[in-house]
Amino acid sequence: MKLRSVRGTHDIFGEKIEKFNRISNIVSTNAHLKDFNEIQTPIFEFSDLFSKPLGEQSDVVLKEMYSFEDRNNEFLTLRPEYTTPMIRAAITNNLLNDLPLKIFGIGPMFRRERPQKGRYRQFNQINFEILGTKDFLADVELILLSNNILRQLLPKSNIRLQINSLGDKKTLINFKKSLTKYFNTHKKKLSEESIKKIDTNPLRILDSKNDEDIEIAKSSPKIYEYLTIEAKKHYENLKSALNLLEINFEENTNLVRGLDYYCNTVFEYKSDNLGSQDTLLGGGRYDGLIKLLGGPDIPGIGWAAGIERIELLMESEKKINSTVHIALTNEKFTDYFLYLQKYLSENRISYYWNYKYNLKKSFTKANISSASHIIIIGENEYNGNFFTIKNLMTGEQKELKLNQVFNHLNDKSR
Repeated sequence: MKLRSVRGTHDIFGEKIEKFNRISNIVSTNAHLKDFNEIQTPIFEFSDLFSKPLGEQSDVVLKEMYSFEDRNNEFLTLRPEYTTPMIRAAITNNLLNDLPLKIFGIGPMFRRERPQKGRYRQFNQINFEILGTKDFLADVELILLSNNILRQLLPKSNIRLQINSLGDKKTLINFKKSLTKYFNTHKKKLSEESIKKIDTNPLRILDSKNDEDIEIAKSSPKIYEYLTIEAKKHYENLKSALNLLEINFEENTNLVRGLDYYCNTVFEYKSDNLGSQDTLLGGGRYDGLIKLLGGPDIPGIGWAAGIERIELLMESEKKINSTVHIALTNEKFTDYFLYLQKYLSENRISYYWNYKYNLKKSFTKANISSASHIIIIGENEYNGNFFTIKNLMTGEQKELKLNQVFNHLNDKSR
């Protein structure tokens, strides 16, 4: 058997795990500043949870879900997205009694699609949701939050925010009728994939990556013409607030998002450095989804971002490793070495030893890993009851007693 990872999956280590942890820390910090509570759900759910909300004719349900039948003849699916599991958790755990509910989560999702740049079959996603308010200020809060997180993670990247409104139910009914009629008149020029969507969900044709579909969609009816008075007011209030906050945005009338449950506000952050899959973060309002899943008839809005795509745009942090390396030159100094280990552990100082009784190799290891200091234990140190500590950035070297080590390592001037 040849050992290999499954296609579309990837191991996370080294620089990637450092970026992953940096993303998680920044996301969690911003979440708590805005009073979002973290939630984790199982990675698999009953298949019915996804099929209806995502759209039974959607690509996710038809082609991409990892579904299986377990020993109890129950059909389960590895979660392809996080919004519906988070809402399911809110309903089943009675979290909707105190509204609005503000929750977020970070975790793996699963979709069987063609692996490409920043896109995997098992990928990690960030989700933020606000349940229980129709106020456009909730839309603004989530866009502001996403803007803050991305600007902290990608301070030098050229990312742009695109927004649109899908309107309410009445808007969508009238708009879909108009789109169906339009695309039927241009059926011969559409891709085979888009032809299948004309009668099931013509909105998805607007999101096609096929060049001919894109060209035809340019002249298609625009949803803004079909917005009800209430939907138009919601959208205009959103744009005014974003302008007030000096958050730059582009209006994209063909922006629809990929799933059936969206309405009113939809938005995406895009980058020109990700190829054809240029969406970095996306979300919108889903006012009927909670009721559809068996909960109360309350509105909701949220967004999701792919961690792997963000990592592609992140710069590596050039930092000095705070780890202290220990250079033990001979086995006969083991007891002295153990005293030092105990002291460093009790004082919460990170340290490393390479299990080699060789001063030269210890220095090489310390330099490769960009350690801040090296502590030497040799004949002189053992006999003199001290430790030699060398600052690897400045070259400064000191001979110190054990009880002096902590203050020396934490002296920022050194």
